[in-house]
Amino acid sequence: MPMDIGITHEATGEVGPNQDRFVIVSPRISGVVKEVFVDWGDQVKEGQKLALLDSIELGEARADYLKAAAMLKLAEKNYSREKELYGKNITSGKHFFDAENAHEQSHIELNALMEKLLLMGQEEGSIRQMQEKLLLMDQEEVDIKHTAKAEKHVSSLFTLTAPFDGTVIDKKVAVGELKNAFDPMLTIADLTQLWVWFDVYEKDIPKVRMGNKAMVSVASYPEEQFEGNVTYIGNTIDEKTRTVKVRIEVANHHEKLKPGMFARVLLQVDDAKSAVGLPEEAVQVDGQERFVFVPLKDGYFIRRNVILGTRLNGYVKVVSGLEENDPVVVKGGFLLKSETMKEKFGEGCGGH
Repeated sequence: MPMDIGITHEATGEVGPNQDRFVIVSPRISGVVKEVFVDWGDQVKEGQKLALLDSIELGEARADYLKAAAMLKLAEKNYSREKELYGKNITSGKHFFDAENAHEQSHIELNALMEKLLLMGQEEGSIRQMQEKLLLMDQEEVDIKHTAKAEKHVSSLFTLTAPFDGTVIDKKVAVGELKNAFDPMLTIADLTQLWVWFDVYEKDIPKVRMGNKAMVSVASYPEEQFEGNVTYIGNTIDEKTRTVKVRIEVANHHEKLKPGMFARVLLQVDDAKSAVGLPEEAVQVDGQERFVFVPLKDGYFIRRNVILGTRLNGYVKVVSGLEENDPVVVKGGFLLKSETMKEKFGEGCGGH
């Protein structure tokens, strides 16, 4: 029967991860893996611990920072004392300016070590916390001897954490393994929003627009369609295939779609217009093929393959294979399909 439904463009594509929510987790400094807290397929939350590493380089940098913080504390004491004495004309200007320069130099050195720790992936809050522990010491205790003792207790451990909510889709780490800086350890992807890529021929590019609705189907769930929208149209043409890449963003909160799946894409490229449609229940599935049964004569039926388009309220658009007013089997089509399957496997003489 005729029905009002949008004109569609059919293509094949591939499901891929959302690259905006995809990250390869690696350390910024080398270290030995002490613990791994996650495994393949684990769901992780932002900030969750992934692995614990032990780094001599980080331990030395923390110790240097701790020492510099103690030196700054001493420089501040000396500067305050010399400033007070200079104001009372008790000390010389040279002593005052020397103390002032030493104070400024200590600030510079501490800030440089702070930047070094930040580049190693340390958070500023944890660095400040380490400094505050030193500043809480009694003033008389803050000397080089005390600081050297404190340096022995500086931790060389650091934790890798998840940058956002997602799923662990790759794992290349084991306890006891030495990981160099920027070696891949874990891959995390947010699988609740995926991208589907497909190619559009040069002649069909004018049909595609940003925001076009699309229906995606995969072999694993042949009876289901997943809705998405066009979010990117390529700016260059592939010289060999004469096609342009188009991307659809699809919601995947049920996580039925998986990166790497082949997909069938039906892109709505025009507003609703009159088209031929039929009830969805009339459609049978055989692998990647869709077909219906059309009555021939005297109880005989013939299988006819069809290409389908957009679904709407229990009906589906017929792109090709049927004409308006063609009779099709709606009820009992599954029984006819069973007969054809028998014929396919050498049982009986099907086709009717």
